[in-house]
Amino acid sequence: MDRLRRLCFCLLATSGLAACASSPPPPLPAVYRPAQWDIAQRINWIQQRILRGRETGFLDGPEFNRVQGQLNAVKREFNADRYANGGPLDPPTRADLEGRLNRINAEIHWLHEMNEARPW
Repeated sequence: MDRLRRLCFCLLATSGLAACASSPPPPLPAVYRPAQWDIAQRINWIQQRILRGRETGFLDGPEFNRVQGQLNAVKREFNADRYANGGPLDPPTRADLEGRLNRINAEIHWLHEMNEARPW
């Protein structure tokens, strides 16, 4: 029985690999590819979601103020770091800002309720 199970597993694994090798999936549009969004695009996307949440009532006043304040702090740091570095961000700064944007995005409860996911 164990031998039969291993044989079936091997056949399934190799047939799956052959299918993958023969027909690669089509490439995703650039907007859906991870790491294709720069910090400014992420900031703009989250800003639009925050504003839409306020307009639809999914973000109440205190939550809107909290999340908007966090995003404003990221914007200020992003602009200051770009100015200090002459444009590009160094990898640790970029990683820090990306992490902070991800946390802000995760804290907006209505994104989860509306089944929206970040595109990056």
